[in-house]
Parts: sequence; C-alpha cells; structure tokens
Amino acid sequence: MSISGAVLILFILFIRAVAVNRLPKRTFLILWWITILRLLIPVSVPSALSVYSFLERTAAHSGQTPIGNVMAMMQGETPAFTGELLNVPVSPISAPFAIWLAGTLFFAAFFSISYLRCRLEFSMSLPVQNVFAEKWLKDHPLTRSISIRQSDRIFAPLTYGILQPVILMPKTTNWKDTRQLQYIFLYEYIHIRRFDAAAKLIAAFALCVHWFNPLVWGMYLLFNRDMELACDESVVRLSGETAKKDYALMLIHMEAKKSGFMPFCNEFSKNAVEERITAIMKTKRPPMAAILISCLTVFAAISIFATSAAAPPNTAASHTPFATETGTDKGKTGADAENSMSIIHESVELLYYENGWPYLHDILTNNTDRTITEMEYCMLAYDEHGTPLKLYWNFFDSSQEQSYDYLARIDGLRIAPHETADYHGGWSLYDGEAMENWPVIGNGERNQVAYSLFCLKQVVFEDGSTWNNPHYSQWFETYAGKEVRPEELRNYYPYRYGIE
Repeated sequence: MSISGAVLILFILFIRAVAVNRLPKRTFLILWWITILRLLIPVSVPSALSVYSFLERTAAHSGQTPIGNVMAMMQGETPAFTGELLNVPVSPISAPFAIWLAGTLFFAAFFSISYLRCRLEFSMSLPVQNVFAEKWLKDHPLTRSISIRQSDRIFAPLTYGILQPVILMPKTTNWKDTRQLQYIFLYEYIHIRRFDAAAKLIAAFALCVHWFNPLVWGMYLLFNRDMELACDESVVRLSGETAKKDYALMLIHMEAKKSGFMPFCNEFSKNAVEERITAIMKTKRPPMAAILISCLTVFAAISIFATSAAAPPNTAASHTPFATETGTDKGKTGADAENSMSIIHESVELLYYENGWPYLHDILTNNTDRTITEMEYCMLAYDEHGTPLKLYWNFFDSSQEQSYDYLARIDGLRIAPHETADYHGGWSLYDGEAMENWPVIGNGERNQVAYSLFCLKQVVFEDGSTWNNPHYSQWFETYAGKEVRPEELRNYYPYRYGIE
C-alpha cells in the first residue's frame, strides 16, 4: 500500500509541477484524495491499464521475475487463518512491526497533543458582537451552526471544528473594514462547507500509518497547501475576477506570525504565500481544454496508478508434474528440476514413530532468492483406492477437529534460498483418544492412509513479502472430499509452485 501510494504521489508531484496554475485547483485535491484512499484501503481493483500490469508483462517478456515478486508483495492479501499452530514457538510481535507501531503511536500522540493544546487555547476565545458578522451569518446558513469568535492568542483568522465549526478572528481585527471581513468570512466559509477540518484529520491519520514513507510527508504538506489554493480560487470566482488584486493585497497584509502548530485548523495565513498570490493572480475561468485535461488526469491516476496488476490471461494451475513413466528421482532437488523461481513439494511420505504411531513427513525445496519464514498449507488424505479420509491432524502430537482437510500455518521457519527442508517430525495422525490404545481405537481411518496431498496457500519471506497461491481455490475444489484416481495420487509429487 505504501509503495503503490508513493508511486501515485510521484505522479501527482509531476502533474503539480507542470500544471499547478493551468488546471482547476480542485483537480489536485481529488488526486490527493485518491492517494489517501490508496494508502488507507487495503484492497485495490485489478486493471489491465495499471502500470503494474505493464511491469508484469515487461518482466515476463524479459524473463526477470523479481519485478513480479514485488508486484505480488504489493498486491498480496493475507487469507483468513483457519488452522491452529501448536507446539511451534511464535514471536508475538516482530521487530519491524514493533518499530512501525511505536512510530505510529508517537505521531498520533504528537498530533493529538497539538490538537488538544489548540482547543484549550481556543476555548478561551470570546463571542463576537458585530452587526456585519451577525448579518453575514444569517446570509450564509448551513445545517451546522457556525459561530464567530475572537482571541488574543492568534494573529491570523482560522477555522476549527467539524460539527460545530468556529471562525476564530484575532483580537486586533479591524471590524470596520467590511470588505476585508467579507473575504475572510467567505474563505473560512468555503473551508467549513467542504469539511476541510475532517479532511485534515483523515490526512493526518494516513500520515501516522505511513510515517516511515517520506513521500507521504510530502503528500500531507501539499494536500494542506492545495486545500488553501482551492479555497482561494473559489473566493476569487465567487467575488469576481476584479477582486483578485484586493484579495491578494489582503493576503499579504494578513501574512505573519502564526500561533504555534495547528495541524487540524484551517488558517488564512500559510507559509507558501508567494505560491498563493501567484495562483490568485492567474485565476480565471478554466477553458474546456483544461477541464478535459483534468478529467483525463484523474482517470489516469485511478486506472493506471491506483489499481493493481490484472491477472494474467492464462490462469491455468501452476502444478508442473515432473514424474515420468519410470518414476521421479527423489534424489533431485527442485533447483535441479526447474531453474525458475519456484517452491517445490518434493514428497510426502507415511512414516512411523518408534512406538508405531503413524505420521506424514513432507519435504520442501525453496527454489527462490529469499528465505522462507512462514507457510500456510492444506493437507488431504486418501486410502489406497483414492477415497478421501477424515483424519485428525497435528504437528508434533496435538489433537485437532476431524475433517477431510486441515489448513495449517507454521511460523518460525528458516528455509534459505535453494535449501531443502527436512524436518525431524511430521503431521501425526490419531483420533484424540488415549495414545496407548493405538492403533485399534476410533474409526481406523488413520490406518487406511496410503496417499496425502499437500498444497501451499501462502508463503511469507524474511523480507516481509508474501506470495499467495492464485490456484489454491481451484486445487481445493478439485481434490477436497473428492475421489481421486490412485495413479494421479502416485504421480502428484514433486509438486511445483511457480512464484510469479
């Protein structure tokens, strides 16, 4: 989310640098809203027009898979955890997550304290009793009640509050200059009508979540600046283009001394006054071409940069059987069998502990360029005729519910690139009753196991990237609880997962 959001920010920065005074200012606010939504909503719509689809096709044509892996990391969705991890040590909080959480809480506290400090100062303001102000409020009604107050703790007009907005004026305001008051009230009124105070809260929330991304800081600053530019543009259009000079002069007069850091207030005075004055003087009714370009720019931002890569046309299963008529050489590793990025289930064998208890032992090869630290996969069992069995599954001896399948998740792994994992234990099969009664208890299905099919659903790598098997659902519908020909079960392994 943060990477794709950063790409979108770079696109907007380019458009802003080229056409900030050529396109309607609302265009940039829309673009920033698209970015904020992309940063906060953990899903995206696949599109063939997406820049990531283009990168996927380019990587496929050049044979370079790392780009595809980055796309998978950016688009990966973590499936619901339906298994139970037993007797495997799990760290409750990873170091990267702890660092991220600490940063998020720090900046959330920073913004909250700044907001509360400002509200405390504003609570000491006094209501304004002015004929012009009272008349202006009657002429500009809203469903929310607006009040005008004044304070000796600020030096420039500002607006705060969402449900009960307040226009706060400095104590030094010249209440006789009604033309200046008209501009100020109209400017703040536009902020209130557009719920810009709420917009600042949402932008600050996105910044707290993505505090580690420097481009998100740039987005936050420019989002607030473009909010001011959009209000200036609206004031000029409502007041008439002849008001540009007076409005710009008033802005220069009001510029000075801000009262501390007020992230959730809409101030009349901002640091980038030069940019605002330039924009004001260049404000004019946008031609049809500018409106058309704005629409195309927003469409490009949504379809090209705010979407994810579309699924490839060929969605056939990635299962590439290596078995031949003479059988598979179990001594070969997945790296020998296939040079492309892949993970290979070499085999799953039915073995027995010294006391006679049966268990399934799986061997897996990591034929990628990253270390595997976590896996989630499904296990199915069949008798010698290919009939599905209901079994109790457990890693290193712990009972589970009886079912045709079991989706398990293992943390704490470390399977290095091109390494074959060979565990000393396996998935035990028993009824959950007294172990000393083996193998005569229960329905006996554990003793009928002749074949077992394993299929990865998700793999997490050491760098935090995730690969989700796009063919898992198809695999599950094909095999779970279904009769399978023994010949197909015998030739199932090695089972290769192509990592795109």
